[in-house]
Amino acid sequence: MTLQDNLLFLEKPELRQPYLLCGINGWVDGGEAATGTVQYLIKKLRAKKFAEMPLARYHVFQVPGQLSLRPQIKIENGLLKKHVLPQNEFFYWINPSSDHDLILYLGTEPNTNWEEYTENILNLARNFNVSRIYVPGGVLDKTPHTREAGVFCACSSRELRQEMMKYAMQSSNYEGPGSFSITMLHMAQKRKMPFVSIIARSTYYPEFNVVIPRNPKAIKAIVLRLNSLLHLNLDISDLDQEASELEVKLNFMASHNQEFQAYIEELEKEYAEVKYEAPLDITANEAVLLAEEFLKETRDE
Repeated sequence: MTLQDNLLFLEKPELRQPYLLCGINGWVDGGEAATGTVQYLIKKLRAKKFAEMPLARYHVFQVPGQLSLRPQIKIENGLLKKHVLPQNEFFYWINPSSDHDLILYLGTEPNTNWEEYTENILNLARNFNVSRIYVPGGVLDKTPHTREAGVFCACSSRELRQEMMKYAMQSSNYEGPGSFSITMLHMAQKRKMPFVSIIARSTYYPEFNVVIPRNPKAIKAIVLRLNSLLHLNLDISDLDQEASELEVKLNFMASHNQEFQAYIEELEKEYAEVKYEAPLDITANEAVLLAEEFLKETRDE
């Protein structure tokens, strides 16, 4: 192992202008839209671990109410079988369909030294000549589970924000306490590093005490967009199936509770759904040529 910029490297792969995707467990990980997205892609792409960020400088395990920060243990018949600490790990994947490879970071929001923690990630991005950084997240929201999850973004430049509009993302408007991902955005912006925070609205029905710890619909909404943005060419039918199963379960609950059913129907009336369609990844000139060819074929017919 090699220690550099507070990171331990198992290896230093040769990567081609990679994108960096960071899934960080913390305040804006509703429905596991951040960590669930990156976990899904790590597994789907069979990405390989190449570095990690040690825990000691950044995490306090006994924060009240934050059980997820504590080590996960397993004891059977009085014997300790498992003791796993939270992890901050970097993975990579070579993309055969693109000139850009991919680095995936799966970590835990720091309790201390926010700026240093962020510098570690940004320094790695600089050293690997990362072309763009994406940080997904999720907020709990009264989004009807029968509709596609809405997605909004915050970007490091106007040009990036304009580009994200093609991927059915609304611009974020917010003032108040900031998340860690926005601190990352702030520091990346100062370095003039392209950065996009992508946030999905994750279904939450507080009046009926319905919380969905892992929301496949929120994860799917982000993965759909990343599939195009990162040129992954992935089949995500398994995620479609998981999202459909969730909808069936919640529909079953609603069918046995008239008040819950009426509540969902009211949300549906108020909700402005934006269905996602992947934009054509072509230039304006290519679009004109395609349109002309289509019109010619139509006339011939």
